Amino acid sequence: MRLSLTADTRVGPADDLRFEERGSHTLVVSPGTGGWVVTDDRSEVDALRTLELTTLGELDVIAPDRVAELFQRGLVTVDGKGFGTSSARVEGLELLAPKSTANTYPVLGVFHVHNWCNLACTYCYTIEDGVPREQLKLELMCKAVDELVALPTPFTSLEFHGGEPTMALKDIRQVVAYAKEVYARAGKKVVFSIQTNGFNLSDKVCDFLAENNFSVRVSLDGTPEMHDEFRVDRRGKGSYKGVVRGIRRLQDKGIAVHAVCVVHAGNTDRIVEMYDSMAELDVASIRFLPVFQSGNAGEEEWLSGEVYFESYFSVVKHVAARARAGAKVVPLANLQAGELGSLRSFRREYMCMRNPCGAGVNMITVDTNGDLYPCEEMVGKPEFVIGNLAETDIRTAIDTSPVVTRLRERHVEEIDECNSCTWKQLCHGGCVHKSYTHFKALDRESEHCSYYKRIYQELIWLDVEEPGTWDLLSRTGR
Repeated sequence: MRLSLTADTRVGPADDLRFEERGSHTLVVSPGTGGWVVTDDRSEVDALRTLELTTLGELDVIAPDRVAELFQRGLVTVDGKGFGTSSARVEGLELLAPKSTANTYPVLGVFHVHNWCNLACTYCYTIEDGVPREQLKLELMCKAVDELVALPTPFTSLEFHGGEPTMALKDIRQVVAYAKEVYARAGKKVVFSIQTNGFNLSDKVCDFLAENNFSVRVSLDGTPEMHDEFRVDRRGKGSYKGVVRGIRRLQDKGIAVHAVCVVHAGNTDRIVEMYDSMAELDVASIRFLPVFQSGNAGEEEWLSGEVYFESYFSVVKHVAARARAGAKVVPLANLQAGELGSLRSFRREYMCMRNPCGAGVNMITVDTNGDLYPCEEMVGKPEFVIGNLAETDIRTAIDTSPVVTRLRERHVEEIDECNSCTWKQLCHGGCVHKSYTHFKALDRESEHCSYYKRIYQELIWLDVEEPGTWDLLSRTGR
């Protein structure tokens, strides 16, 4: 936005600004807008500390060009206008928020094709002992395709989960073929992805995924030893060799494999070793996810936010050090889309880190029995069912569900722990499902609140202390 600044232009603070000093630098944050800046200009810091609504002519400490920059960064207002995230609520502020790709209706449809698996991972949150086998009917998946293509959205990503979804390849083949035909007829784009354990994938499966340009995420917990301790087959034997065999077959077909690694109490101190082991497999990205208390995972595996921060930040610094040394770098996918994405822009493209989140807005999930959920992680919790695909349609379920309404109305400013937090417009209260799982309430902070209170701050200071770190973290290859 181009500003026309005059001596009479009114300038004020965007919010109750927060300040933190380290050495000669000061970090200034506007909690209400999500804006921030680091400066070593002491006179500027002093001016911002005492800034009240004034005119540019009277604000002689900060030059007009710098005022314009601070405005663009969400720290000051100009004639009652200010930049911020789309969910910013600052009294008296006319908000200027960049457009994002957030949609009113889902662009991601997730199918839980069945609930069985060829592995028996000890902390799995989708497979429960004693639960009878169920498989999502082919006709319901095709019905969902018809309803998704009819939504006022430009494209759709169809994602297949299980259990282990590749064990239902016959039905997935038919859904993919049907979707390609239906979307081509509608003049819309459809893409496909799959979450698989990768265990001993056959050439037939890999050929199908390659032919249809699937994005493939494979569950892999770092080193052979750590993976095999928790990710075991039905006989209790480790699955690492079989998973790597599947990864190699996928790569031989030209498929970029994205690794998903669960972090829990048993491996936090070895996360760097885990990263290095996965990087050597030439995966395209690595996503570390903290285990949460659901399914077979209990309190003994769960991580506090502080423990998770210490573990995760160690691997962040390790990746940057690898890049500086010229070693192979595999990007941390959730860091790029999530925390760094929020720091770099007011746009909130990552659906899990915006307000409202993507549940029922960007995503819809169909469970094995046809039940509809706003988010894939909510599967199995009856209180989050918004309808059944055999009895209603996706658009009606979203438009009429009180669950979706509550999820869309959840706002970080209305959560007690969040409304006074410096970083509330960056994490937006975290994952609503994980908060609910932990606290049994929607209007609570993230179970990893202390993680978010540290990660944004330390990422900023890391790039100040070691300039260029963010660019290094975004590098791929050598």
